[in-house]
Parts: sequence; structure tokens; C-alpha cells
Amino acid sequence: MTLAPIAIFSYNRPQHLKQVLDALARNRLADQSDLFVYCDGAKANATDEQIVQVTQNRAVAHSATGFKSVTVIERERNYGLADNIIGATTELVNKFGRIITLEDDVVTSPGFLQYMNDALEMYKDDEQVMHITAFMWRYNGCLPTTFFYTVPECGGGWATWKRAWNHFSYDVVEAYDYWKNDWTRFNIWGGNYMQKQLEDNYNGTLKTWFIRWYAVVRKKNGLTLYPNKPLTTNIGFDGSGSNCLASKSNPFAWTTLAETISVKRVPINENRWARIQIYCAQQGHFYSKRNRKHMITYFKELIKHVQ
Repeated sequence: MTLAPIAIFSYNRPQHLKQVLDALARNRLADQSDLFVYCDGAKANATDEQIVQVTQNRAVAHSATGFKSVTVIERERNYGLADNIIGATTELVNKFGRIITLEDDVVTSPGFLQYMNDALEMYKDDEQVMHITAFMWRYNGCLPTTFFYTVPECGGGWATWKRAWNHFSYDVVEAYDYWKNDWTRFNIWGGNYMQKQLEDNYNGTLKTWFIRWYAVVRKKNGLTLYPNKPLTTNIGFDGSGSNCLASKSNPFAWTTLAETISVKRVPINENRWARIQIYCAQQGHFYSKRNRKHMITYFKELIKHVQ
């Protein structure tokens, strides 16, 4: 099995990055894996304190141990998260054919790398499988150990292949023109959150990498492999990040993680029960008899628009 390189994207949170690196180094396969830490540069109007944080963050990156190799890329200017991720992902998949990515606030369980690499190897030749996530939302009931869902998830570590990333398009105008007459299918999570994000990128009031990737995966009818239990937790909703505001409730935070997830081949089609469960999680509640009528109405409408 060819182990995927690991890319970590960081900026000015040295304490967070240290936790991420320490947890990742405790992973099985860490000592056989090449690690790339991308450290963004300070913003043009950064204060002295912010520049110190950027410098300290780079020092933490250089101190990383426990991996086959560690390469630290210090951006000479502030790329911003979107350009940092897009540029690095493109560079690494072109060189290695696959990639595992983390942001500097995602702490992993010891089985994270094994799961990611096993999944990358298992589905490397399946064109419809475009994305792997290590995160899963809270839900009621039972789901298979791994399953497919049509929506990619980036909030808790993800992986992909060059064959899939080749479809990535930076052109948000192209994405908007394609989806503007098909918002129901685009907003499969319910509500208009994804639509609003694409519109804001189109209007230039927001710049995010994920909505561009999401638009491509949905357009290609791509599938994402999910675990039924999370292998990652988020520590970043404390007001310290540029892209995560302080919040009393962190939807990506788990106190208990799966030690390991066994990857065995499953049918390459969407798990409809997972769709219901993840939809409910996105709406802030579990599936229950109380919201059953609402769910039936939603999915009757959705089935008209989704293959």
C-alpha cells in the first residue's frame, strides 16, 4: 500500500498545532508517513502580537517529530486558507497521486491514518468515490461501519486522489452558473446554507475552497466515504481562528473517538438512512417521530431532483 502524504494547514495558533501534531504522531503509520506543514504568512496589517504568533506557529511546525519526514512550507505572504489548501492539495496530489489533509484544529485518534490510507487504497480505482472523511455527525440508530453519502465533509480531516481532484475548478462563476437553476439539489443538507456560501463567493464577499469542491463533487454525482464513528474532534471554536468564530457549542467536537475503523468494501451507492441522519444533524436535531412528517415532505420533494 502506498501511504498518502499528510498536509496540515496552519497560521497563527501554535498551541492548537502542537496538539494536532502530538496526536497525529501517536497514529499507527505516522512513522512511515511524509508530513507537510503549510504555515501561512502574516497579513499585511498584522499587529506585532499576531506576527509573534505566526513565528511561534512556525517554530512548532519545525519541532514536529515521529514521522518518516517533516517538510515545513513557510508562505512568504498571507495566502488565506482557501488558496493555501487549493495550492497545496494540487501540488501534492500531482506528485503523490493522493493526499490526507488536516487543519490546525483537528485532533485525531490513533486509528486515523490507518483508516484514511486503507480507504484510499480500497477505492483508488472507483471514479465515483471522490472524497473520504474521518468525521461523522451525531445520530440515532445504527449505520454500517463505513458507508457512502453524496455530500463531502471537510470539517474533520479528509482525503482524496489526483483522479478526483483533477475535476476541481477554481472558477466560482462557472459553478454558480451551473447550479443557479438547481438549488434544490445543491441544498441537499436542507436550508440554503450551501447556496448562500456559493452566492457569497460569486459576489466576492467570501472566499472559501470547500464550496468550489462541493460544487464539483455534487455536479459529478460523486460519493464520500464516511465512518459510522468519528476519528477526529475539533478544538478550534474558541475564537482563536481566522475562519472559526467563538461558539458555546462546537458541532465538530467529540469527547470520545473511535480507536479504529475497519475499512471493508461496501456497495458504491448512497446510504439513504445516512442521508436522513446527516440531514437531521445539519438541522440541529436527531431523527424522531416528532419530525417524521417534516422529513417525509422534504424527501418527497428531494427525490424529484436527486438521482
